[in-house]
Amino acid sequence: MDSAARTYSEFNYNRHMEELHRLHKGAFEYAIATGPHKWSRVHCPQRRYRLMTTNVAECINSCLQFARQLPMMTLAEFIRNMLQKWFHDRHAAARSMRHQLTDAAHLVILKRVEKCNYMTVNPVDWNIFSVKLKGNQWTVNLHLKTCTCNKFQMDHFPCSHALAAARYMRCYS
Repeated sequence: MDSAARTYSEFNYNRHMEELHRLHKGAFEYAIATGPHKWSRVHCPQRRYRLMTTNVAECINSCLQFARQLPMMTLAEFIRNMLQKWFHDRHAAARSMRHQLTDAAHLVILKRVEKCNYMTVNPVDWNIFSVKLKGNQWTVNLHLKTCTCNKFQMDHFPCSHALAAARYMRCYS
């Protein structure tokens, strides 16, 4: 089911869901009843920015598992200290960054740049490009920030095909 949740294309989502239906009908029915818009990247109406949860309360709740038994004032102090530490640590990490992107985002870009080294780019016009790799083809629109792989518009982060098109245009080296 993780594959169906994380895919960027409707075609692959349907393929993974058919496989889930074949292997575990109960899990399939539960997933459909829950509503794919709540757990599937390709059906989510909000921007996820490569994150698979949109529930901040769920995240904080998991951090408070062991603190729930504390008296109310102690719990409030615990939450204040936890958030203060998070903000301090994130601020310190941001100040020590060597790039304009976070280290995690920078690594994603580096991997995608490495992948785009093997792609062939053919311009359709000034903004639209046909990008090919091993018999597969994608269409990138740099102006609209879209790609037929859907990663560019769903993550709001350039996919390897968009990076290949940008390199072709000499937007970066």
